[in-house]
Amino acid sequence: MFILPEKCLRGKKTCQPLAQIAAEGNVSFFCCGENDAEQRFVAQDKYTFCFHGPHRDTTSYNDKRDLVHNAAVLLQALAIIEEEDSAAYHVPRTNNREG
Repeated sequence: MFILPEKCLRGKKTCQPLAQIAAEGNVSFFCCGENDAEQRFVAQDKYTFCFHGPHRDTTSYNDKRDLVHNAAVLLQALAIIEEEDSAAYHVPRTNNREG
């Protein structure tokens, strides 16, 4: 069972929040919710994705495919970053058996 966030971090009544991560005091946050079509331009773009931070504030309207593609790009980037980072932790084994 998933517990939905209580409210839109932007305070909008036009969006049912689905997921959120926010800094203390909401000085920055990522969130995604299902909008009621009041503000979207494309009929199928029923999901609102927001980022708010001290230097940037964006809102985008997406369909499910857009969200999946965004997640896929982020996961691929993280996989590459992890592969590069993990090289420092994976020291090749040597076979130093003595006698």
